[in-house]
Parts: sequence; C-alpha cells; structure tokens
Amino acid sequence: MAAGCLCVLALGGCASQTGSATRTQSAGRIAIERYIGEVEPIRLTVNKLLDGADPILQAFHDRRITPSQAARRMGRLEKRFATYAVDIAAVDPPTTQLRALNAPYANTYVFEVAYLSALVAGIADGELTNLPNTQAAQRAAIIRWRIGLTVLARAANAPLPADLQQAGRGEIAPSPNGS
Repeated sequence: MAAGCLCVLALGGCASQTGSATRTQSAGRIAIERYIGEVEPIRLTVNKLLDGADPILQAFHDRRITPSQAARRMGRLEKRFATYAVDIAAVDPPTTQLRALNAPYANTYVFEVAYLSALVAGIADGELTNLPNTQAAQRAAIIRWRIGLTVLARAANAPLPADLQQAGRGEIAPSPNGS
C-alpha cells in the first residue's frame, strides 16, 4: 500500500511538472504572438515604404528629376520612416527575452533614419560620398533578431510570419547610385 501511494505521488508530481511546462509554453506562445502582433504591422509598412525609395533614387540617378525634387521626396520618406522608428521603440515586449531581442532590432531603425537623413542632405548638397555605412551592423542585428525570435517561437510552439526569414536579406540602405 505504501508503495502504491508513492507511485501515485510520483505520477502526480510528473503530471504537475508536465502541466507547468505546458503553461510555460502557452505563456511563451501568447507573449510571442502579442509581440509579433505589435511589430509585424510596423515591419511590413516600413518594408513597403523603403521600396518607395528605389524609384525616387532611380529617377534621380537617371536625371529624370532634379536633386531638389529627389531631396524633397526622400525627405518626406525619411520623415515617415522616423515615425515608424518611434513606433518600434515604443513596443513594450511582454518578456525579458523579447525585450532583449527588440532593443537591438529597434536600433536598426535609428541607423536607417540616420542614413536616410544623411542621404537627403547629400542629395540636396550634391555630396554623396560621405553617407554612413551601417548596412553590415543593421543586417547583423536584424538576423540576430530573426534567429532569436525563431528560437523562442520554436520553444513555445508559436507561429511566425511566413516572410520573417527574409528579414535581414536584400538591400538595407537605398542606394543613391540607382538599383
């Protein structure tokens, strides 16, 4: 009888640990889904916004628009991007792990605003040789973010956006020399 009681207690302990692990996984999934729900609209909008830089810069490069027109258009794009930099900085991830991933990711937006601002000034001044070169740092931060998020999502069995694996690939900084 004593052995039977010990078995019941042991099984009960296993069940509570399994239940605890399931609750932890569920909480992780909820946290990731909440975080993605805040970040994804910003990320997708920013990607679309930056796609708009290429036609402006191509027209500038091909001399279809003047430097002042290109600077004005890129200036509007930079100002819109700056609002998204504020939005991504305002995201308050629900866990320490997600906060640790988000801070360097949000910093990539700061790099991009600085680059776009310098690009606008360079186009207006006709001096494009001193643009900041932050692409490698941005790319590395975005890839670290993507990998870290994937690891957390996998552990929590949380879905991630299908296009997330594209983050950090391709062009980071729009080129004033045409695409």
